[in-house]
Amino acid sequence: MINAITIDVEDWFHVCGCDAAPAGFQARRRVRHNVERILSLLAEYRVRATFFMLGSVAEQEPSLVPLIASGSHEIASHGWSHRPVSQLGTEGFRDELRRTGEILERQGGKRPTGFRAPQWSLRREDIRAFE
Repeated sequence: MINAITIDVEDWFHVCGCDAAPAGFQARRRVRHNVERILSLLAEYRVRATFFMLGSVAEQEPSLVPLIASGSHEIASHGWSHRPVSQLGTEGFRDELRRTGEILERQGGKRPTGFRAPQWSLRREDIRAFE
């Protein structure tokens, strides 16, 4: 039997379609705290997971990717902005994949091979952007 767990590393405003958190909001602290808590639980039970990282979160909190990778967890791409793929267009989607791949590779030492579309928004016609 294979047990699998995946975690999307994002904050509430990414899901709401906001471009940024409200002024003064300390998103980084909450995201980091929650990731640390999850990592602690995974270590306690000796479980590895796949963390789908937003490139924008990796940029804002550069120590998170190395922290996650140090636990032998997979780092995968969740795009840069959390905008639905259909709103990005082919070139915008490619740019988000490239930017996120570059920052995750730089911070984690390995190019991500996994991808989860924000809001499960990948459609058949969007697949061409992977070429």
